[in-house]
Amino acid sequence: MKPYRSHRIALRGLDSHVLTWGDAAAPKLFLLHGWMDVAASFQFLVDSLVQERYVVAPDLRGYGKSAWQPQGYWFADYVADLEALLDAFAPNEAVHLAGHSLGGNIVLHYAGVRPERVRAVVS
Repeated sequence: MKPYRSHRIALRGLDSHVLTWGDAAAPKLFLLHGWMDVAASFQFLVDSLVQERYVVAPDLRGYGKSAWQPQGYWFADYVADLEALLDAFAPNEAVHLAGHSLGGNIVLHYAGVRPERVRAVVS
C-alpha cells in the first residue's frame, strides 16, 4: 500500500481534508470522489498506478473529515472548491483530473468553464 499524507487546508474559508500520495515534483493527478464517499477510497486506484504521480484527493465539503456547510450544498460550490484546491496544490498549472459519480460531474463542469487549467479529464 502506497503511503499517503493527510492535510488540513482552508478551501474558500471551509476547513477541508486532503490526502496526497507520492512526490510533489511528479506529474499531478487530482481525484474527486462520488456521493457518500471519501478521498481514502482511491487508495486501491493509487496503488495500481504504474506511472509515478503526485495524487491529490480531497474529502469534498460535507464528506469525510471536511467541514459541513450549514447553508446547504450547491453544485457551484464544489466547482469553486476544485479551483481553490488547484490553486493550493498546482498554481498556474494545467492538470489531470479524474472523478467518480459526483466527482465526475464536478471535473467535467470544471473542464468546461476552465479549459486552460485542464490537461486531461476523466469521468
